[in-house]
Order: sequence, then C-alpha cells, then structure tokens
Amino acid sequence: MNSKEPAYRLVFAATSLVIATAFIAGICLRSDKSPTASRMRSPVGTGAVVAGPGVSSAPSALELSRRKSKFPGFQKHPFTITHQTGAFGWTSEDGKNSDVIKQLAHNELEFERMADENARINCRQLVYHQDTVDAQIERAKLTGLPVHQLTLPGLNGQEVQFEIDQTDLSPSGQSGAFAGHVPGKLDSLVTLAFKGGREAFTILSPSDGLYLVGEPREPGELIVKSINPNTYVPGVCGTP
Repeated sequence: MNSKEPAYRLVFAATSLVIATAFIAGICLRSDKSPTASRMRSPVGTGAVVAGPGVSSAPSALELSRRKSKFPGFQKHPFTITHQTGAFGWTSEDGKNSDVIKQLAHNELEFERMADENARINCRQLVYHQDTVDAQIERAKLTGLPVHQLTLPGLNGQEVQFEIDQTDLSPSGQSGAFAGHVPGKLDSLVTLAFKGGREAFTILSPSDGLYLVGEPREPGELIVKSINPNTYVPGVCGTP
C-alpha cells in the first residue's frame, strides 16, 4: 500500500478487522444505531416517543426490546442452494429485495440496517459455507501445518483465494483474525475474522474491480455483498 492509493483503501485497511470482529461479536445484530432509528414511526401501544421534524429521540426501552426480538419466522438456511462449488453453496434470491431482507434479518433492527445499506451496495447474496474457517484451523493444528492460504466466497459461484500475511489466533484456534492479499495482486487487501463457525471478511482488489464484504448470519452462513468503495465507508457495521 502506498501514499498514492485512494483514501477509502486506507480507511478500510484501518477499520475492516474491527468491523469484522464487531460482526462476529454480534454487535451488528443488536445495534440500535441504525440511521433509521431516529425517524421510525412509533408503533401503536409501544410508548415510543415520536420525534418532530428535525428532532431525534431515542426509542423507549420497551420499543428497543421489541425491535431486538428475533422475528418469529426466522429460519436457518432459508433458501435452497442453486450453485455449489467445493465447500460453498450459493443461493439465488435478490438480497436487496425487502421481502428477502425480511427473511435474512434476525430482527427489526437488522432489517433496518440492511435496508439502509441498500443504497451503498450493488448486490447482496446468501452463501452457505460447509467447511468453516475454525474447522480448517482445527485440522491444521492436528497436522501441525500452518495455514498460508484460505478461500472466501464471492458472488454467483466465484471463489477468491487469499494469501495470509498476518495471523492473530486464540490459543484454542476457535477464533481469530487474518490479514492478507489476493495472490498476485499486491494492491489488494483481504481481512477475515472468525469465531465459532461465524465469519466476516473484506476483500478489496482494485485491479480486479473486486470490492466484497461478507458478514455472518448464522454459523456456516455468510451474507456476501458487492460494495461501492466510494460510498461504502465503514462506520458502525458498514453504516457511515
């Protein structure tokens, strides 16, 4: 990385592992900092305060608890696999569609965040991972061989290899973070954090025109997004 690179790459380099770790910790599933939070209409009977024009107000504890509650119809593996390659299975539903988002989101807060994010991404797709990173690390520990390269899912059947430059693993190997690059693409940046079957990653490879962000849904499930690097500057869970 050099001083002539775009500012957004410097921002991503400094924050992508932090954002990935936040997703792994579940912060993004519980966050009440969605930009829509201050402008949501108060549902009848919740006691939430409705803000006037230009005035924001925090939701009541009761309203916030309701919005954090898991949707009654939430399901693991909600969509069928339409393309399988190796350990990854891609679904074909349009992840920017509001009905699909409702099935992807755990709760109302996450639905709001994903809906707000639509304007800053090109597409969103659910991908299943049958050989999670923690499982791969466990196998490597048994053989005594270090992990030098991993594979991440792109969109529509695409796989992206990345070479590991930096590693930070827990003693158990069940959680950790990696930083590296796409082989042969020295201008690229790849970060990955994982814990208990949940994974989050960022892939930035300007020479390939490849800008991807992956966030965990459930263990072995990834929501992969193609982003616009000029507008998708990470703030809180991908929200400026």
